[in-house]
Amino acid sequence: MKIDIKSGGKRYSVNFSILPGRGDVHFSAIAKSSKDLDELQDAISNRGAGDDMIGVIISKALENKLKLPIEVDHGYGGAGYGFKLDLYSIAKKLK
Repeated sequence: MKIDIKSGGKRYSVNFSILPGRGDVHFSAIAKSSKDLDELQDAISNRGAGDDMIGVIISKALENKLKLPIEVDHGYGGAGYGFKLDLYSIAKKLK
């Protein structure tokens, strides 16, 4: 999944592999190639004070694609970024 990240006044395009997660994490996003990882690291290092966190930018892109609420798992200890589906919001929609 290609995600455009605006950071430090610049725009970075990063391709992510979206993989199923384990345990509490429903899925994870990992830079697809070393070139994408370099772009991601540039976006992180050039991040300004008013810029969204990278995980939040990715979760917003996932929400737009899935039309489901997504939460960033800030305690995710694996490679990349971990995400959870907001099951309470989904359950509310099903009522």
